[in-house]
Amino acid sequence: MKETAARIIVVGGLNTDIVATGVDALLGPGELSRSGELFIGPGGKSSNIARMSACLLGPECVFMVGKTSRDPYGLWEVPVKALRDAGVNTDQVAVEDIEKSGKFPGIALIPVNRKGENQIYCIPGINDDFSPADVGRAEPLFKASADEGILALTLEMPLDTAAHAIRKAREHRLRVVLDPGGINKTQEAEALLRQGIYCIKPNEHEAKILTGIDVVDFPTAKKSAQGLLARGIQNVLITHGSKGAYLFNRETAIHIPVPPLPSKQETDETGCGDQATAVLCAETLRGKTIDEAARLAVHAGTLQFHRRGIQPIHAEELEGIYA
Repeated sequence: MKETAARIIVVGGLNTDIVATGVDALLGPGELSRSGELFIGPGGKSSNIARMSACLLGPECVFMVGKTSRDPYGLWEVPVKALRDAGVNTDQVAVEDIEKSGKFPGIALIPVNRKGENQIYCIPGINDDFSPADVGRAEPLFKASADEGILALTLEMPLDTAAHAIRKAREHRLRVVLDPGGINKTQEAEALLRQGIYCIKPNEHEAKILTGIDVVDFPTAKKSAQGLLARGIQNVLITHGSKGAYLFNRETAIHIPVPPLPSKQETDETGCGDQATAVLCAETLRGKTIDEAARLAVHAGTLQFHRRGIQPIHAEELEGIYA
C-alpha cells in the first residue's frame, strides 16, 4: 500500500450482479417469464460506492477493504477488475481460494422490468465471513487517513464487522457515512447507530426498518429522522425514489426534489442509492456543505436511474450543477 493518505475508505461486500433487464414483469411464486436481456457486471453496495467515488475523485483516492473467493467460473474477478479499472486501491481486498473458504463470492440475481423497477436476490457467499480481523489488517490505512478521510460502509456484511470498522474510524477521527443498504428486519443495528455517525443515508424502506416509521412524505420522513438524530447521528438523508430525498440535521429540514431531466426511455433503479452515497462522500471531501452535497447526490442518483445497469457518474457530469 502506498504511503498516501486515503480520501475515502470503503468497507464491505463485493458481488457479481447477474441481471435480467427489460423483463415483462417482476414475478410472483410459480410464475414464469421468457423475456429480457442478460447483463453480468460488478456489484455489491460497498464495492459500487468505492468505484463510483473513484470516478468522481480520481485514482488512488479511494481504498476498498473487503473479501472474496477465487471461484472456478471467474465470477470473483468481475467486481475486483472493475474496482481496479476505476482507480480504486484493492490492496486490502482479500482473495481466498474457494477450496479454503468453501464459499462462492457474493452474487446478486436482479430482474429489472421495463419501468426500471427491480428485485434483488443477494447470495452473500464469502461476504458473510468478512470479519473484524479482516478490517484490523487495514489498520495502517485508517492511520494514514486520520483527521481528513471518510469511512463509507453499507450493511452487506456482519454487523460486528461494521461496528468494528466504525470504531476504527472514530479512533482515527474519520467521518463516517453509513448507507444501511443490506439491513433486514432481523438485524439489530442499534449499537451501530450510536457510534457518532456523521451521516446516514437510508431509503424509505431502510428508514422504516431502523425507526419503525412508514416514510411516505416529508412529515413522516421528519419523524423518522428525529429518531435517528436522537441517537447522535449528525445528518440524515432519506432518499425516496421519484419523490427525491429529505435532509435533516439540528439546523436543517428540507425536501430535495428530483431534478427535471430530459425524458429517456432507459430506466433502471439498480445502484441509484449507491451513486447518491458516493457523491455525498466525494462532494463532502471537496468542501461542500451537507446541503450542497445532498442536492448533488440526488441529482447523480437521478442520472443513474436513466442508465442501464451501473454506469458510474463522472465528475464532469456534475460540474456547474447548483453552483
